[in-house]
Amino acid sequence: MAPNLPIIDYAKIIGAEFSDSPEARKASEEEKRNLFKAFVDVGFVYLANHSIPIFEQNKLFEHAKQFFALPESEKAKVETGESKGFHGWFSPARTSGNKDTSDLKEAFDIGKENDPTRPNQWPEGWTEFRDDMNSFFEKCHQVHLVLLRALAQQVGIDENFFEPHVNARDHFFRVIYYPETTRAGLRNRLRASAHTDYGTLTLLFNDNSGGLQVRRTDGTYVEAPPIPGYAIINVGDLLARWFNDQLLSTEHRVVEPEPRPDENGNIPDVIPARYAIAWFGHPNRDALVEPLDACCTEATPKKYGPVYAGQHVVERLAYLHKKGQNTATWTDDMQRDAPGKVVAAPVVPTKVL
Repeated sequence: MAPNLPIIDYAKIIGAEFSDSPEARKASEEEKRNLFKAFVDVGFVYLANHSIPIFEQNKLFEHAKQFFALPESEKAKVETGESKGFHGWFSPARTSGNKDTSDLKEAFDIGKENDPTRPNQWPEGWTEFRDDMNSFFEKCHQVHLVLLRALAQQVGIDENFFEPHVNARDHFFRVIYYPETTRAGLRNRLRASAHTDYGTLTLLFNDNSGGLQVRRTDGTYVEAPPIPGYAIINVGDLLARWFNDQLLSTEHRVVEPEPRPDENGNIPDVIPARYAIAWFGHPNRDALVEPLDACCTEATPKKYGPVYAGQHVVERLAYLHKKGQNTATWTDDMQRDAPGKVVAAPVVPTKVL
């Protein structure tokens, strides 16, 4: 399938760091402008040459297959929830209000390692799983920083503006399993319901199964098929808020993939399993996010008040775990605190209950 999203070359963006030639500087600045324009127009891009080795991605997919194949009793030992900082195993069949309409997926979630307020949960005796996840987490953080610098430059603010707001690494890293099912099994539910992401930038790595769809501005969905070796990057709600919606936090979903006839020309009823790795960049929990002055004019006045990033993310995750599916639209009055109130940065107990 043809790519339906803009393609950005990460190597060009960072090229001027390795070659101080006029050609490299020109290519870097042009690709940064391309990145910004793609996020203004679409909110999604394919990222080529993103510097994270393919063998490291493959190792995580291998770990994912092994973890999700464990008996439910083993996975339940590291089950997630709000009291555990939403880190660990997530099964909508066990945690959502309606298992018949919840997203048809499982996930394993981690955050920053050695965070005493939100400790990660790990399968016992599986050191390689833990080490590989943590290594990948940090590599994604570094790519995320480069892209944030590029975006800051495009609106004339200091390229390092975002770094003090994301340096706590309060990100969310999710390994996702969409189990094998039938076409009838997706009749009343989706693999991942329509939603926007919560934070700054998402780095998504898919297997070759397909099914990701991105909503265009005219309301229709287009396929975003996997391209081997490429990541898919999209803008989250809080980054869009910082840019006063100059950048699009675009709705997307995961549906059954385009049917592929078998050797006899028949459409199989069975839909194979799908795996994905999603790294969700988030601001620091205590970061107060509101539109940048550089993005507000008389023609485009400030659209949002301030919100604490940690509160926003916790409320979105709480909704997901309660419903078993995301919501396509989110407004501040959907928080559990009073509408319009800027709540204090969330305090998470050091003891996990």
